[in-house]
Amino acid sequence: MKAAAPLPLKELNQKLLISRWLTLGSYFALLAILLAGIVIYPLPEGARLWIILPVLWLPLLVFLPGILKRNPRTHAWLCFVCLVYFMQGVTTFIVPGKAGIGALQALITVVLFSAAMMYGRWRGMELRGAWTN
Repeated sequence: MKAAAPLPLKELNQKLLISRWLTLGSYFALLAILLAGIVIYPLPEGARLWIILPVLWLPLLVFLPGILKRNPRTHAWLCFVCLVYFMQGVTTFIVPGKAGIGALQALITVVLFSAAMMYGRWRGMELRGAWTN
């Protein structure tokens, strides 16, 4: 794979800041939309919120320490997990009466995927010293 061309430090820092905030915002928005989907739409009879919510949140919460530590590898792995939530959002979108929350989940997941991928790339460049003055 061809190495990325070095970026000016000011431009790299600006890209890192924007992608960092987009990653954090969409990460917590995805957690919120998953909770909202459970709260707004009734659960099947016999289902327990305290069981379903950890099953939905745990794959995302595993990445929280690495995201807060700004680890580029964690951001890359988060992209793979996001694909599952994208599929869930698209599947929810075709369920009658749940199109809005499904579309919103899919959209948030696309933003999270893109922002985390770019943050991981740019943070890796920063850590390798692939920037110019």
